Amino acid sequence: MLKRSGLLLLVFGIGFGAASWNARHKQLRDPVKHPNHNLSMVTSNSKLGSVSGLGSIEPVGEVHILAAPITQLGVAPRITSINVAEEDSVNQNQILATFDNLPQLLAETARIKANVEKKKIEIDILESQTGRFEQLVQTGSLPIVDLEERKLRLAGFQSQLQELMGAMKTSNERLISDTVIRSPINGIVLKTNARIGERAQADGVFEIANTNKMQGIIQVDEADISSIRIGQPVILRSENGAFKSNLNGKVSSISLKVTYKKKLGQDPILDPGLEKRVIEVKVDLDPESSQKTRRLTGIKIIGIFKAL
Repeated sequence: MLKRSGLLLLVFGIGFGAASWNARHKQLRDPVKHPNHNLSMVTSNSKLGSVSGLGSIEPVGEVHILAAPITQLGVAPRITSINVAEEDSVNQNQILATFDNLPQLLAETARIKANVEKKKIEIDILESQTGRFEQLVQTGSLPIVDLEERKLRLAGFQSQLQELMGAMKTSNERLISDTVIRSPINGIVLKTNARIGERAQADGVFEIANTNKMQGIIQVDEADISSIRIGQPVILRSENGAFKSNLNGKVSSISLKVTYKKKLGQDPILDPGLEKRVIEVKVDLDPESSQKTRRLTGIKIIGIFKAL
């Protein structure tokens, strides 16, 4: 009886081993059930949007830094009024702020104008005298040297008048440009850097841009730049939840210069790539995405480049 049980166990073990071998052999032959098949699918799918980078939303055009004028003492005048607030829409030539140097420039202009009028009178008198001297010289009643002296003096007065007229023009231009700040474009006030009563500093008084057309500026690792092409579709997402839905755009330009990655992450410890060499890629947003972000200049984004 004992021998029979042992024999049965031996037969069962051989059968189980054969079945296991057949199952393993079939698995190796069948790629659908191969354990590495799913891994290959993930690797293939991961190529879609595999290149990404941090960046920011910026206007396509230039951001204008509007500085205060500089007085003859080398300092900016004080601000007496600010007529707009951040996020306000402005028109070209609209007065945005005024300064306290208006009385000084008005007085300077009045002084120059008085000197111009005085010099004109002096020239009229001297021209009349010169005419009489010419007649006396022709009759021999006056030596020609006296006439030449009058002519030289008249030429000097006329030169002085031209200088005063130039100063008058400059003073009038300063009355228009140096007592106020005007918007150079139709756009939006992105930032106000000064307050009433202050003197503007190096960062200017206003930052203004035309935000009708926006773009993403993405920092792409130099090792990935070979995968980027002009016209390539890009998905842009907010890093901090400033907008919910994705933005869409296309690569418009690729910088020719390699630079170091700007600090766009929240924490350098969590972003070990801060010192990586990157290339800036500009992405033009489609009209709908531009409209969504026209008041979000500088917002942090993540750009995901679709594989071509």
